[in-house]
Amino acid sequence: MSECLAEVLSSQADVVRIALEKRLQQSSAAALAEMPGGDAAALLATLAARCEGDPEVAAGWARELREVAEPAGLALVDALEGLRCLESVVRFFLVRQQSDKRALLPALNELSEAVESMRRSVVTEFSDKAASGQPAALVRAVAVAPSREAAVQEDLATLADCAQVAICLATLQGKPFYVNRAGRTLLGLAEATDLPASLHGFYSESSWTQLRDVAVPEVQQQGRWSGNSQVRNAQTGDVHDVATVMYLAKGLQTDRKSCLAIIHNQMREPSQLENALREATARKKAILESSLDPIITIDHEGVITEFNRAAEQTFGHPRSKILGTRPSDVLFPSQVSAGQQNRIERYLEAGEGSMLGRRTEVTAVRADGESFPAEMAMTIGYEQGAPVLTFFVRDISERKKAEQEQARYAAELERSNRELEQFAYVASHDLQEPLRKIRTFGDRLEMKCGSMLDDTGRECIERMQNAAMRMQALIEGLLTLSRVTTRGQKFVPCDLAEVAREVVSDLESTIERAEGRVEIGKLPTIQADPLQMRQLLQNLIGNALKFHRPGTPPIVKVHGRFIQSHDQRGGEGSLANERCRMVVEDNGIGFEQRYLERIFGVFQRLHPREVYEGTGIGLAICRRIAERHGGTIAAQSEPDKGAAFEVLLPVVHPKEKGSRK
Repeated sequence: MSECLAEVLSSQADVVRIALEKRLQQSSAAALAEMPGGDAAALLATLAARCEGDPEVAAGWARELREVAEPAGLALVDALEGLRCLESVVRFFLVRQQSDKRALLPALNELSEAVESMRRSVVTEFSDKAASGQPAALVRAVAVAPSREAAVQEDLATLADCAQVAICLATLQGKPFYVNRAGRTLLGLAEATDLPASLHGFYSESSWTQLRDVAVPEVQQQGRWSGNSQVRNAQTGDVHDVATVMYLAKGLQTDRKSCLAIIHNQMREPSQLENALREATARKKAILESSLDPIITIDHEGVITEFNRAAEQTFGHPRSKILGTRPSDVLFPSQVSAGQQNRIERYLEAGEGSMLGRRTEVTAVRADGESFPAEMAMTIGYEQGAPVLTFFVRDISERKKAEQEQARYAAELERSNRELEQFAYVASHDLQEPLRKIRTFGDRLEMKCGSMLDDTGRECIERMQNAAMRMQALIEGLLTLSRVTTRGQKFVPCDLAEVAREVVSDLESTIERAEGRVEIGKLPTIQADPLQMRQLLQNLIGNALKFHRPGTPPIVKVHGRFIQSHDQRGGEGSLANERCRMVVEDNGIGFEQRYLERIFGVFQRLHPREVYEGTGIGLAICRRIAERHGGTIAAQSEPDKGAAFEVLLPVVHPKEKGSRK
């Protein structure tokens, strides 16, 4: 037996027994509850034993119950009703006690299985005599119907308890056996208070006489009666006027008359109705006047009846001038006003339309004749039975201007990119051509005239050649920097660990010359431009190998992991909010932290060219790559203690930014 079911059947046994006794007394199995085996204690004891795993206890209980029930004229349906009450009461205590659904569901299933075992045993015991020789299968089929009806009735009772109107069920003789929560409040009955033996105590004398002499006979003949009556609160003695409807209820499976259903809806005093109306009107006015967007109401005749302050400000018309006019005459340009008015009239006539509840862009007109773009939504409602159309309008002039400005900026950016591409073409062809000639003629001069030159002449040729080589390296670096955005590839899944291994393979000779090593740790897969990720890692790892301390072999460590952005910490994140933190750290010469921004600038160097070769563009390219991917790059360092470069990149990209095929 589950822990929560055991708790209900043992620790709370007395409370459960009392509740079950009350439920049995109010049910059609009240007579059964007076007999041994049919009382609450016997039902609970049998249920507990069955849940403990005793398979024979249900059959023995059913046999004893039949032996005492048949002589008293009780039938199978009485026993089944008693089991329904048992299951309902125990289920109630289980649900009230256990809030953990994972623990509650097994207990409810165990309860249902145990009661079903008792139900089958009852059907088997009662089948031979209760069915007068009919097959046991038929008896079981007949027996299932009442239990199903009872389950539906229980669900209906739960629904009735949630209703805001008072609901009372009484026998055909006028004895109440159920009052919902709203009814108990109206009548002043506590939850545990027993109901009186007659409906008489609920009503004033005049109302009781009317119900007894007029309502009940009419219900018996026509099935329904409605009218006004007065009910009395048992605690305060106050009398309340209510609108009453009485029905003749029938069984769910048969047409047999079962009970009277009485529904009371408390009537408000005229002063209460007036106050409620004033409050509703005040709330409506406050909503209209506090709205930042125009709200316009058109009545069933097609004229404006509401025009809030925001509408006055947007359209430039005073409310006094607009009320009573047609919206097509003052709100829309003349070329579309006829169509708009036709649509309004059709919607008011039909009570529906294709544009209702949808946002659409329209052209509106101000009092000075200026047209402006607007977003409009229409809804239809009813006031005093007549259709009313409401416009919700939003001036989107600023948004349209922003969109046009954004389109202009995009066009300018496109033009700037084209100019940058043209510069790159010029740099890659026109600027490099003179350098190639300088180097070519320098080589020729050295080969043919080198022997005729003195040391000074040979030094001049060598310096000229070196200068040409540096100039070519600078031009190529600038080209690479410009092509980060103009010739970037699409973002695709990129395995950073695989990229790092390829870079280390390319730098193998450099690593051997420096007698160093590169350690690649865990690196994730992100959406990125694979070629640019390779360029990024090659620049960072190459710098780490280059700027090592004399006499100390360089050790470079590369690793990364997923992290959440600061605004997502403490909540549920998603891939779109995750970032990749990639770190390249070394044990090299390091640098002072005050030079952090300088090292990412173009042509910026912290050391003489004679000591550490390079163009001074590598880290600028790294920053441009990180920014193109929507990320950042930073560094932490101290002189002679190495440096750690940290790159933060988004894991996924909603769309490519600045990429071009």
